[in-house]
Amino acid sequence: MKRCSLKKMKWRSVLAAVLVFLYMLPATIFASGHENNQEKPETGFDTHITNNSLAVSPDEKTGVVSDSREHIILVFDLVKGTLKKKIEGFVTPRNIVFIGGGAQFVVSDSTLGSLRFYDTKTLKLKDEIVVGQGAFGTAVSPDGRTMYVNNQAQSSVTVVDLEKRKPVSVITGFSQPRQGIVVSHDGKFVFVTNFKGDKVSVIDTAANSIVREINGFSMIRAISVSADGSTLYAANSGRDSISVVDLARGEIVDEIKVGREPYGAALSPDGKLLLASNKADNTINVINVSDTRITGTIKGFLEPRQAIVFSQDGARAYVLNRDLSISQVDVNSGTIIDTISENRSYKLQVLKSAEVGKYLADQEGMTLYYFTKDTPGISNCSGKCLEIWPPFYAENIKASEGFHKKDFGTITREDGQKQTTYKGYPLYYFIKDQQPGDIKGQGVNNIWYIINKHFMEKSE
Repeated sequence: MKRCSLKKMKWRSVLAAVLVFLYMLPATIFASGHENNQEKPETGFDTHITNNSLAVSPDEKTGVVSDSREHIILVFDLVKGTLKKKIEGFVTPRNIVFIGGGAQFVVSDSTLGSLRFYDTKTLKLKDEIVVGQGAFGTAVSPDGRTMYVNNQAQSSVTVVDLEKRKPVSVITGFSQPRQGIVVSHDGKFVFVTNFKGDKVSVIDTAANSIVREINGFSMIRAISVSADGSTLYAANSGRDSISVVDLARGEIVDEIKVGREPYGAALSPDGKLLLASNKADNTINVINVSDTRITGTIKGFLEPRQAIVFSQDGARAYVLNRDLSISQVDVNSGTIIDTISENRSYKLQVLKSAEVGKYLADQEGMTLYYFTKDTPGISNCSGKCLEIWPPFYAENIKASEGFHKKDFGTITREDGQKQTTYKGYPLYYFIKDQQPGDIKGQGVNNIWYIINKHFMEKSE
């Protein structure tokens, strides 16, 4: 009997071990897959929903873009018109917004269910907050302390304390809130689009609860709210129109017919113009808000969606295209004046001075220098040195006369920043050069020099 009992106990132990292994196996596989997401993202759970996003820093020097169909975001230097960095590791990036006066930007990813915080200067990941799968549109309060995150999968809005970097509340009662979310200029209300049900929910931020619902839209996309909080504009891709909503009455009071499948509805800073982007037409309608007339149609875009950002003075508008390029629009003339893309070449210049002859400069004419204490592939300038001699970096260098593209390369500095090299030597600016053609850094301390035909003689 004892021998039989022992056998039964052994078999029970083996069976228990097998059950535990089978129970843990899926979790192990999931963990392994999650670790590899950074290198090879898996298919997202909501990839059938498509949107794009564009954020422009307050100083208008940096633009960050995404498309939920791409597993990357791109960071552009808007001044130079060049790509600064491609950041990988996303699955379905949804929305991008700058915080802290532009010191950081935040990217939501609906599959990862997180908010990722990046340093704008170094482009390094600084923090990550889990808010649950479905994290979509994001908006920040005027005081910069609170972020509201649409969660289309849970039909909720998560309230995040940006100072403590953690969720503090979840508001329920929505129906697939996606990209559209706007905080009123006084911070008292948050307007949330509900794709299912085609309505806008209004949140009272003091109570963190829904106080009103506005109905009557058709495949609602982007929304904008006037500075005085009296009027809301909503893009209806289902009936090719912009709805004008009287917020005091909570009703649609006018309908502006625009192009096919309008996704964007962006108000100018002075509130006088509204840009409606029409995805199917590859156009943008310019609407005079005072009389709701279409005053012009801008052509030349590629599937423009919600991603439209005005410059602070309202003179320009940045529009994101399907290929993640940014079209810069002159608002007054209603024309595209420039397009920034990942593959755009950066053309260096060769300038001439009576003092030093021909020398290398960036595409704006600012002089480039090298440091004789550097060695090929290694920068020995750090700390305060970099404050005086900022690194130069550009993608897709186009060589000028006397210089060859093969001689230009890229290194990654110890601080994580990339820097362009010429024949292995890192290139720098000089802080005292204030305008194109300045060469005030030439010969400083007998270790800083311009790049000219005597470059190799000084570097040897």
